[in-house]
Amino acid sequence: MKIYDENGGCGCGSDHDDCPENDSGDCCCDESATITMVDAETGEEYQFSVVDDFEFKDQAYCVLVTVDEEEPELVITKVVELDDGEEGLMSLEEDEADEVYAEYDRLCEEAEIEDEDEESEEE
Repeated sequence: MKIYDENGGCGCGSDHDDCPENDSGDCCCDESATITMVDAETGEEYQFSVVDDFEFKDQAYCVLVTVDEEEPELVITKVVELDDGEEGLMSLEEDEADEVYAEYDRLCEEAEIEDEDEESEEE
């Protein structure tokens, strides 16, 4: 999945011409993309850092964290195909949110256990 900021880049400020991974479409920097989303009802803008993505039940999801908040908030959005064929992000429906957040929690716990196992093997 490719996430681009409003300027068409990954959000890190690099043009990635020298990236060894450039053929894969992945960003070779350590920066996360920052995107702006607009609330369709209020018109209010929110900035998010893209921190993760995952698939669940054949649907791609993107994990965002608020940037401008005093206490950052984790938000999971659905990756959808827009009318022009590009990928976009959409809020989760209430009926799917609990299941999707639970799956992401499970994936994080699984990754944490794997990290602990790797650390104990190194000792």
